[in-house]
Amino acid sequence: MDIANPNMIISGWILIGFYAAGILYFVVRGAKQTKNIDDYALGNILFSPYAVGLSLAASITSAATFIINPGFVALYGISGVLSMALALPFAALLSLVVLTKGFRKHGTLVKALSMAQWMQTRYNSRAYGIFFGFLSLLLITFTDT
Repeated sequence: MDIANPNMIISGWILIGFYAAGILYFVVRGAKQTKNIDDYALGNILFSPYAVGLSLAASITSAATFIINPGFVALYGISGVLSMALALPFAALLSLVVLTKGFRKHGTLVKALSMAQWMQTRYNSRAYGIFFGFLSLLLITFTDT
């Protein structure tokens, strides 16, 4: 007994091929715009605000969001709904509007290529920079499964 018929298998591989071709197109397109390490690490002024917004939306609405939030709401009830549906989006947008200009200004001034380097130069503390570098390494262990 076959679980999948041959046409479905071929269709699946064709779909994967189209997906890979699409991703490769965006990789090549992005690579053409990257001229040096500063462009790679920081982006440049030509980077679309829509692309930044979509990237932020993708990171906020990861699989963890769909796993953690329902449990949070189930545990805390209406207060969980209010915090996840109202307070969190409002705080995220407000912090972007208020803080982004200052972050970018300081990052451009010191040519920081990472969050750790930004924190080190902003607070003039090598230990703080190393601490944030370590925290950044811990992000490797976080995966959405």
